[in-house]
Amino acid sequence: KHANPCGVSKERDKLKSFKSAINCDPISVFGGIVSFNFKINKKLAEQINKFYFEVIIANGFDKDALKILKKKKNIRLIDAINFKNNGNYAFIFYKEAFMYQSPDNIIINKKNLKVVSKKKPTKKQLDSLIFAMNTCKYVKSNAIVLAKDKSTIGIGSGQPNRVDSCELAIVKARKFQPEKLLNCVAASDAFFSFTDGVEKLIQAGVNAIIQ
Repeated sequence: KHANPCGVSKERDKLKSFKSAINCDPISVFGGIVSFNFKINKKLAEQINKFYFEVIIANGFDKDALKILKKKKNIRLIDAINFKNNGNYAFIFYKEAFMYQSPDNIIINKKNLKVVSKKKPTKKQLDSLIFAMNTCKYVKSNAIVLAKDKSTIGIGSGQPNRVDSCELAIVKARKFQPEKLLNCVAASDAFFSFTDGVEKLIQAGVNAIIQ
């Protein structure tokens, strides 16, 4: 919504994944865009139609799913199965000048991480941290992403300082999924200048942070 994700999930169960993404911020998803990297079936289409989306993107639609989704007026259905991302470059214009920028195509994984704390993350924590970090780069800076397992539970975006983004992510998590805050993880799109943001996250229930 307005170039920020309301929620992201990569659960194995596709229906559960959709619901988990929605649960991160069910208010902000209203009138937004929902995107799937798989084919939408009838069962999922029925759940999607319970919400108001302006655009639905997927790697194909079943015939039954199409019938259900087309019942909504003014909806845009996009089949992205043939879409290819060839590393398109980004242009940002300002008056008579512009910036030509390569896309951030780096996928964070265990091989390009460095653990700097004495306490090492568990495998489950590490998987959640990597998921949160890969989500974080699509959130406007200053960006903070709270995640439990492989679903976001709170996203703080576009604030003038990192502490405000931490606060926003925590407020959203407390509002919609407070039971998931304890022992969740956090990702930040840049380093913490001071301890205040880290302390705020820890006090809310975060037990591992990636930046």
